[in-house]
Amino acid sequence: MALFSKPIVVHNTCYEIGHGWTPYCVQASLDVSKIVFQEAFKLYGSLYLLAAILRKRGKSYFVKRLLPETLQSSIFLSVNGTLFLTFFCLWRKLAGCYNFYNAFICGIPACTMSLLIERKDRKILGGFYCINSAFLSAYCGAFIAILMERKSRRGLLAVYLTNLALETGYRMAKYRGLVKPVPHGEVLLFSIASAVYFYFFRRESGLPQSTISSLQYIVGSSESPQSATSPGHSSNNNEEPQRPRTGVAVLDKMVARLEAGPRHRLCQHRNGCVLYVLKGCYRLFGMGYAIQAGVKLLSALTRLHKQPRLLFDALFNKDNFRLGAFLGSFSALFRLVNCVLRWVRNRDSSFHGLLSGFVAGWSMLWYKSTTIALYTATKMAEMLYVKGIHAGYLPYIKCADILIYSVSTAVAFHAAVLEPHTLRPAYWKFLVRVTHGKFCHINRRLLDVFGTNSSLMYPDYWPTYDPRFTSIKPPTS
Repeated sequence: MALFSKPIVVHNTCYEIGHGWTPYCVQASLDVSKIVFQEAFKLYGSLYLLAAILRKRGKSYFVKRLLPETLQSSIFLSVNGTLFLTFFCLWRKLAGCYNFYNAFICGIPACTMSLLIERKDRKILGGFYCINSAFLSAYCGAFIAILMERKSRRGLLAVYLTNLALETGYRMAKYRGLVKPVPHGEVLLFSIASAVYFYFFRRESGLPQSTISSLQYIVGSSESPQSATSPGHSSNNNEEPQRPRTGVAVLDKMVARLEAGPRHRLCQHRNGCVLYVLKGCYRLFGMGYAIQAGVKLLSALTRLHKQPRLLFDALFNKDNFRLGAFLGSFSALFRLVNCVLRWVRNRDSSFHGLLSGFVAGWSMLWYKSTTIALYTATKMAEMLYVKGIHAGYLPYIKCADILIYSVSTAVAFHAAVLEPHTLRPAYWKFLVRVTHGKFCHINRRLLDVFGTNSSLMYPDYWPTYDPRFTSIKPPTS
């Protein structure tokens, strides 16, 4: 193969490629460490504070745990970013060059081989000795950093980075023309994941209680067998409150008719099936609309005094309606299909959860999101794997969350260096934010030889180098 006989390599220094703002590797790592820690502390501080308020944590949490947890997560993120650059310089110095493909072909064994072989023998190995600095640097940095984070957060981070890596891999393949987009592919994936989740939701002890509580919040507790068999539960005692009087006689009569409407004997909800479906729709629609409007409003707060119109734009943005329609129709379709199946089949079963979950998943047509679809699918895969372990069909892999996080982070950082246009835009903005733009300072014009259009996002960028340390000039067009 040509890859091994004559690999494409770049012999520029790590100063010329990775940290053009300073020629000193140690200084570059210290700069990144300071910046990332500052941004991480602000990020995690506000995030953990908001989460504590929403969860109504006690005073002892704010006094004893909030600051230590914020510091621990901030150190984790800071170490991750710092060690990435540190290993980037280290691998470059050890290998003597920069190569694109070998991390994906040889992985960690290639790294081990490069450290054991003398410099004079490297030509014999061809493609093996030129390590992909981005992939391996990110892997080593992420592996060490995740050990500093709380164990309770490692699984969440692994799931998030896994779906990011999967999306990045798909974007890479699509950009290369290796795959063709499937129409509504993210919606189909979300529907399949929803079907599996709600199949187990309708089974006794099919899901952890925390997951059941989350799903009950979305679709109501009436469809959960746990609530149907709990002590004191009856068709007149579930999650639906007494309806308030509106003060409008016509509307009150209409609601009263719907309340007294037909309800199948196996339905656990108190009111008629039609009102049951409608309540699920408007409750989740309002919640979705409020969430999206709140996010838009928070992002516009710093500019409101200069642009008051942003308040109107935030409250009446079309994305608010789309998220509300997505959540509202999801709940309504799930309830509707379950009720219809009970009327048609005159029985209730966990199979109804499978079908209703799949149908409800298509509500994502209102609010297409690859991120939500991949996250749901990844959590589904995790759930099935755990069930396979408990059933004795699959092996238990110790520290799987650490390994998965490290590999997934390596894939994402590889893309961030060599082809940032394939990264999820939100994640790229995050990387730029937490490094104060240092990720943009990589000289990707030197990496264009790999054929991935590395400089596509920054075609004209060229660092201002210190002539005492390099004499390279921008390539002529």
